Amino acid sequence: MRDFGAIDLSLFGLPAEAPVYDGLSDGRRWSEPDDAETAVSMFLDIKAEAPADPLDEMQEMLAAMTKELRERFQRFQSQRQAAEDEAEAAEDEAGRKLAQVDAKAAIEAISLIVRTLEKIDSLYRTIMHDRREAAERAGEGADYEALAADFERLVEERAEERANAKFKEMQQACGAGGDVAGSAGKAAAAGDGENGP
Repeated sequence: MRDFGAIDLSLFGLPAEAPVYDGLSDGRRWSEPDDAETAVSMFLDIKAEAPADPLDEMQEMLAAMTKELRERFQRFQSQRQAAEDEAEAAEDEAGRKLAQVDAKAAIEAISLIVRTLEKIDSLYRTIMHDRREAAERAGEGADYEALAADFERLVEERAEERANAKFKEMQQACGAGGDVAGSAGKAAAAGDGENGP
């Protein structure tokens, strides 16, 4: 049986003694913090203030890939041009064929890079579409309330317009035929007189 205590752990980049965790090792003590945030920061290792947006991370990754592919594209273009020049300048058949093979390989690499860039562009468009949808979903509640307020305002305006129109109609009827209430009362009295003894 092996004696694992005899193994030199420093060979593996590990400390020889087991580390002891002490959350108060930086000198702060329980009684020192004045507020809860300081007390929490003493014991919790807060990595980030807010969780990172996966769409932002994806967009950063795509931007880095695009930059690298652009550099490789330029490199392969120069290799293709050099191979074509070498094929034209070659004096023997073997050298010319070797240069043509190099040019063909560079062209295939360029076409692969172009297809990859097209896929990256498609992913960019998908990310932008997802962001637009998320913004629309976030604004739906506010939009609904704004639409409801506009609808109520329009209903009130329309009701007021109709009430004013009816009032003007009544005023015109009263102006042409006298007092509407008085006219109606006289008509009722005349009707009673006709039906009376």
